[in-house]
Amino acid sequence: MPTRKPTITAHAGAMGYPDNSIEAIQAGIDAGADVVEIDLSFTPQGEPVLSHDEPRGGESTLADAFGLLRRHPAIRMNIDLKRPSAHLAKVQALAEETGLTDRVFFTGIPEEWIPDVRRQCPDIPYYLNREMEERHYADESYYAQLAQTASRLGALGLNIHYGGAHPALSRILHARGLELSLWTVNAPEDIRAALAANPDNITSRRPDIAIRLIDEE
Repeated sequence: MPTRKPTITAHAGAMGYPDNSIEAIQAGIDAGADVVEIDLSFTPQGEPVLSHDEPRGGESTLADAFGLLRRHPAIRMNIDLKRPSAHLAKVQALAEETGLTDRVFFTGIPEEWIPDVRRQCPDIPYYLNREMEERHYADESYYAQLAQTASRLGALGLNIHYGGAHPALSRILHARGLELSLWTVNAPEDIRAALAANPDNITSRRPDIAIRLIDEE
């Protein structure tokens, strides 16, 4: 079990509800999650909407999601950015307008997107996303390089698939004041394995299961 209690993020499709629906956000909150996740894309007109893929019309808007978040002051929101956009500054403008700047953060950010994210949304923090190749599992020298990169880029920490998690990675990140966030862990046996890596956050479609397993331990 982890030496620290991780936060639990409800996936954008939490508790069996359709991905990126307002119902899924509410279900994650009701299940006891600390954070709710949305996937963010932009319409051709520049409207920020909740969508994993290119918007086709009819999606919930970021304004809708922020409206719900405002009613739950203890909850934060993970904005998983799916593609770069010239309209990204609208996210910070909306966060400022709704008073949520200190309760939202980005994931889904590869290194090459960071300069644009920092320019358009300078007050919204972000995690560095990284695909972990199996050949690097348990490679502490590689972990040290990742930690150095995340620190240099001003990231909160790393956001990776749970399959690449390892206690040594958490230890090296924590030594630099960085965090490890894992996605997306759903089955009980995978949740237990992810927790053994001592992450700071795990994202799950079943936040209720993750919370129960942590409480049982």
